[in-house]
Amino acid sequence: MSNVSPQIFKMANLAAGSLASLSALSQMSYLFSNFPAFLMALYALGLSIPIVYLEFRVPPNLYRFASFYFSFIGRGVCLILLSLLLSFGGALKIFLSLLLFIGGVAYTIVEFVPSVQEPDNFRPEGSSIAVGEDADDII
Repeated sequence: MSNVSPQIFKMANLAAGSLASLSALSQMSYLFSNFPAFLMALYALGLSIPIVYLEFRVPPNLYRFASFYFSFIGRGVCLILLSLLLSFGGALKIFLSLLLFIGGVAYTIVEFVPSVQEPDNFRPEGSSIAVGEDADDII
């Protein structure tokens, strides 16, 4: 079993997603001065909103179209990408990008730790939590 509480992953996901969303919204002010940074903020906002949303509800078709949100390594690579997209601006934004990068590396490492069990929201809707057993045999 896991010795890591699922609440830790929930708090980490909420913090990373909300801070990345706020940083992306603040980076949208570069619309006229640095248009490529504005476009990167749009992509970052599109990647960070589902991180927060998945902590409350799992949409039925999201696993089919964006399955990287449902694994530690996928979430880690997503956080690393967010850190690169949001690294424009002052010292606070660079510090936030560094935190997102460290969080992404931590999620990627956690993928290879066998004692850590994935949280419930990492499982797609309707999937069985049984490993190696037939789902039909569970009563």
